[in-house]
Amino acid sequence: MGVNMESKSYTLILAAKPGVGPSPGGDGWDSYAAEYMAFNEEIGAAGVLKGGESVFPPDTATTVRVSDGEVKLHDGPFAELDEQGIGWYLIEVDNLDDAVTWAAKIPVAARGYGAVEVRANVDHTQGAA
Repeated sequence: MGVNMESKSYTLILAAKPGVGPSPGGDGWDSYAAEYMAFNEEIGAAGVLKGGESVFPPDTATTVRVSDGEVKLHDGPFAELDEQGIGWYLIEVDNLDDAVTWAAKIPVAARGYGAVEVRANVDHTQGAA
């Protein structure tokens, strides 16, 4: 099975700076959430959105490591970072420039509360029977 490196599928990984921006239920939250709803409607109407989810904060994570065949679980994130993953979108567009255009519209980036990492997805179905 081959790997297609010319993807039209991209994952947009959202990362926010802890303590920056409104907290759920706090001042400014309603307008921030409304911006996400508007973005979700726009990207959905454009037909490029294929999936996405928000995720709980890193302190709720379970990290899995395997050492010598033994599964070891650790509470919390695997690394201390300046920004934390808060969600992702899966989109299908013609090229990286289009993916970047959509990424720049996501409120966490547009408001300067964090960043959106854009990664092309690997197509493992190339050559599959």
